[in-house]
Amino acid sequence: MNVQRYRMETFEAQSLAGNPLGSPVRRGIHIYLPPGYFDTEKAHYPVVYFLHGYGADNDNPVVNSRKGLKHSYPLVLRVPFRKYFTRVITLERLDRLILSGELPPFILAQPDGSLHLPNIYHAKGLDGKVGTKGSLYTDSPFSGNYATYVFEDVLGYVEERYRTIGEKSGRYLMGGSMGGYGALLGGILHPDRFRAVAALSPSICCLDLLDLKFVVPFNRILFGEARAEEMGGEELGDIMDTCDLVFSKDRPLLPTIERDEKGRAVRMDDQARENWARSDLGYLLDRHPHAFGEVRLQFNCAQSDEFGFAGPGRRFHAQLENRGIEHSFEIYSEQKAERISPHILGIAWHVLPALKFCLRNDDVYPVSKAGSTI
Repeated sequence: MNVQRYRMETFEAQSLAGNPLGSPVRRGIHIYLPPGYFDTEKAHYPVVYFLHGYGADNDNPVVNSRKGLKHSYPLVLRVPFRKYFTRVITLERLDRLILSGELPPFILAQPDGSLHLPNIYHAKGLDGKVGTKGSLYTDSPFSGNYATYVFEDVLGYVEERYRTIGEKSGRYLMGGSMGGYGALLGGILHPDRFRAVAALSPSICCLDLLDLKFVVPFNRILFGEARAEEMGGEELGDIMDTCDLVFSKDRPLLPTIERDEKGRAVRMDDQARENWARSDLGYLLDRHPHAFGEVRLQFNCAQSDEFGFAGPGRRFHAQLENRGIEHSFEIYSEQKAERISPHILGIAWHVLPALKFCLRNDDVYPVSKAGSTI
């Protein structure tokens, strides 16, 4: 690993001080600095803030070095499915893309969005680590102020420590899955802070998960149908348990759900359901008149996404259209990913197009302190 430009740092996130769960205030953040960053002290760079998905933490950022990639995607996946990982973006590849001029120089910041609580089944991932609960990047009286942490503490840390442009024109927000939810949330709550938002296979509303039968395709190959369904049920169960924790801990929804003979949720506590519904991005969009103001917006999802996020994505797309909010939306089909994971590989394979969307050359970077092009 390049110890100068590929960095794992920690800082005190004051917004998380005294959080009800006792989750750590000292947070990790992965920083990538572009080639040439140390060659001059005049250049100031745009920053892409990339939010990871549910279950991830400091150990597995979405964009990693070649060495780190071996940890994020263990041998049991990389050997049988090695051809699928050639499209995964690494930090070394970012170097080459910047040096070739395909991407402009930029700083990449990947903060830790975990609650640092083990999943309720203590289930281990393929890396042998017990998975952790995600924060949902939400300010909650029950879990802590994770939206404020990302959109204030993280921005403040990066812009104080590094030569950034330090204003909306030089900030971009990206994320996948839960991180896609966080990215869209940032565009709704803080359109004054980000020039562009790109969300990859984003979650839109946790209520959409209540009737889902979740199975990751590659688990069928590795473990068989029965075990794959069990693993999927545990993963989904932990996510919904976290939704209750973050949105409605004082009045949990899950214990109140009654299901019909086909397993569909037909009755539940109305107030608890409303607590969850207030996190729906469509609900929030309707209540923030300046959402995505002067923000370039892009989001997409695989048609066969195993979380079923394509349907809610279409719904959110329709709401944006009704509001007259300009955006790019795509439902794509990745047949090569369908036997592995349309969700995981769909996100990994769309990182580079999303970076190009955010960093496209309608602004010129980097710039000098005086504002002229370097």
